[in-house]
Amino acid sequence: MTTARSLRDKPIRAKLRAIVLIISGLAVAGSCTVFVAYQWFTSRNELAHRLGVMADIVGDQSTAALEFDQPTQAAIILRALKAERQILFAGIYSREGRLFASYVREGVDPIAIRAGPDPDGQTFDGGDLLVFHPMRSGGERIGTFGLRSDLADLRERLWINIGTAVLVLLGAGMAILYLSARLGGLVTEPVLRLAGAVQVITKQRDYSIRVERGGQDEMGHLIEGFNDMLSQIQARDAALASARDDLEKRVEERTRELQTEVAERRLAEKALQEKDIRLTEAQEIARMGSWEWVLSTSKISWSDEVYLIFGLLPQKFGGGLADFVNAAHPDDRVAFKEALETSCRNREPLTVDYRIIRPDGSVRYLHARGKAILDDSGRPVRVVGTLQDVTERKDADRAIQALNLELQGRMAELAAANKELEGFSYSVSHDLRAPLRSIDGYSRMLIEDYSDRVDGEGRRYLKVITDNTRKMGQLIDDLLAFSRMGRASLEASSIDMEGLARQVFSELREQHPDRTFELRLDPLPSGRGDPAMFRQVFINLISNAIKYSKGRNPAIIAIGSRVEPTETIYYVRDNGVGFEMQYAHKLFGVFQRLHSPQDFEGTGVGLALVQRIVQRHGGRVWAESKVGDGATFYFTQAPSKGANGGTPTGTRP
Repeated sequence: MTTARSLRDKPIRAKLRAIVLIISGLAVAGSCTVFVAYQWFTSRNELAHRLGVMADIVGDQSTAALEFDQPTQAAIILRALKAERQILFAGIYSREGRLFASYVREGVDPIAIRAGPDPDGQTFDGGDLLVFHPMRSGGERIGTFGLRSDLADLRERLWINIGTAVLVLLGAGMAILYLSARLGGLVTEPVLRLAGAVQVITKQRDYSIRVERGGQDEMGHLIEGFNDMLSQIQARDAALASARDDLEKRVEERTRELQTEVAERRLAEKALQEKDIRLTEAQEIARMGSWEWVLSTSKISWSDEVYLIFGLLPQKFGGGLADFVNAAHPDDRVAFKEALETSCRNREPLTVDYRIIRPDGSVRYLHARGKAILDDSGRPVRVVGTLQDVTERKDADRAIQALNLELQGRMAELAAANKELEGFSYSVSHDLRAPLRSIDGYSRMLIEDYSDRVDGEGRRYLKVITDNTRKMGQLIDDLLAFSRMGRASLEASSIDMEGLARQVFSELREQHPDRTFELRLDPLPSGRGDPAMFRQVFINLISNAIKYSKGRNPAIIAIGSRVEPTETIYYVRDNGVGFEMQYAHKLFGVFQRLHSPQDFEGTGVGLALVQRIVQRHGGRVWAESKVGDGATFYFTQAPSKGANGGTPTGTRP
């Protein structure tokens, strides 16, 4: 690691030379080490083998001297080992282990003499080699021959080998330095050219510079790729310069947008704060608060408004499910607890009304709502909900129930009065019809029998009498129909509105053979109601359209519809005289007319009858017009909740 740090900032040529020198030196040093070690161990093994053979030969020659107890003869044989310079000591030991004869080289320390034999074999001791060999005669051991030899020759040979290895290592190092200096340029020159170009480009920011490729090796491909990269960078630099200008413009625009967004966000945050304040105020006004039940801990948490509803301080509420249930009226606790547990167990919304007793002893009615919140596996983990003080509403409900009881009594009285009125109406209509028939009959008799005796003015008087008698009869019929329509039962069924409108128009058209009509009947969706009553609706509306389009040639009657999400709107339009919209509210009242009887005959009951029929079916009716541009009358079926009888939103048909 130290070598790597020292080479980190060196030139690449020095790095390459150091790497080659280190690797090659390690390889040569390793080889020399192996060679020296091999020579050392091989020489030791050869010396041990040679001394073993020598001990075997000398031991055999000394067997007779030992056997016949001739130590002098044995000593003479041992002195023959003087020729072996490395022999320090040689000895013959008797069967009992006693030194029988010996040879000691001059100058050898007497400590080298072994008083007794060691175990057979070869051992190294204190840098010397010891060899002990058995002496046998006739297959029987009679003694031991021992040798002690130094290793001076081996050490001398070792140093010669080490010196040779050092010389080889130095020579190899010199050769490696020379060759790396001569051949290293093949690798370093392209790298140095590339590095020089990089320095120039970094300083000058000039991406038009190119590096000479050189060879076709990896460095050549690298330089070629570097040149291509410079070309791309040069092109991108130009594009970036253009993009930078565009980006600056966009940043300015975005900055202005962000400033606008920040201003809008501040306004939104302010509005949100105001909404939070209004929500808090609304909860206070509505006496409504929120609560949460964590199932794992069975803890209940209340909002501030809930504490106000219960009349408790936060430190007075225990915060457990039992505390929540016990806060209810004793008679409502079981039902309230069962409602909570059922909602949690069945994953159903919670809706329950119950009572509480506040610390001041007052009883309040609460309306609780909630739902279970589930985890990813579908198990409920908590229940959240709201509590609202509905005491005033409960009081109002009780008052309404009392009023309903009173109303039922009034309705019974009204039914009796209506029955009496119906009988009275029948009697009045019968009593009125009798004199009217008499007046009409005698007037016709005068005209038929005495027309030659009555002058023109008298005949005109008689005609006025008969005409008004007929109008009076029609008025009585309309009043009776209007009265019966409010009490008649509804026989609801599916109605073919298109076919009904076409049939009614055809019947009414036959009553005016001298006029020209154009019917524009669009496809009408089916309706549901009393067919006879809606037939009367179409009769009255189409009759009105025919009557008030008098003088138009042709008289155009348009009948169509429009389907809305909450209701179906039908209309009847004409191209007649129209009316002022400021008087539209009078159209559907009994005896209310916007035109004089001299211009357009009628009793003023037809549109009131239309309104009563439509309202009995849950619909509404209205009209739109412009003087001289005709009128359009609308009625609906299946009205949406909250319909107030006004003109519906949307495009006019």
